[in-house]
Amino acid sequence: SEMKIVLNKYKIDLRVSAIKGEEIQSFSSLKVAESAAINIAKTFKDRFIVEDTALYVHSLYGFPAAYASFVYKTLGPGAIITLLEGRENTKAEFHSALVYGNNGKIRKTFVGVCEGEISRKIKGDGGFGFDSIFMPKGHSETFAEMSLPEKNKISHRAKAVRIFAEWFKSNKQ
Repeated sequence: SEMKIVLNKYKIDLRVSAIKGEEIQSFSSLKVAESAAINIAKTFKDRFIVEDTALYVHSLYGFPAAYASFVYKTLGPGAIITLLEGRENTKAEFHSALVYGNNGKIRKTFVGVCEGEISRKIKGDGGFGFDSIFMPKGHSETFAEMSLPEKNKISHRAKAVRIFAEWFKSNKQ
């Protein structure tokens, strides 16, 4: 839904397909998205985009990185807060990697980054994943405390999608 809102502003129609393949394990969200896109391109000849997100916590040496979804599902956001106990540095970055393909080929990749920090407590009930503990730089509220339009002004995903949409429109894809 976040991507769809951004793409609607560019008059780009997004349809979600439940194409599920094997996901590689990598520290890099871009490598995960590229691998998925390569597999999709083998059988899907229409236009497509693949997106993968990673949360890199600086003082945890980048953990959970592209494993964020697995860590969220198995341990939850409280685990990241616990791992940060006793550490001063709570800086983190959300990365969104988007890969565009068509005619069975990968055409271009796009990355959006949102810098911020991890909250010392879970706050808000909007969004998904680690939104309840991630505070974007310059903000005192987490993504989960923001409305979707507020989040889409600054989020990693919205940035990647805007870069893609501008490229897509200017290249007459």
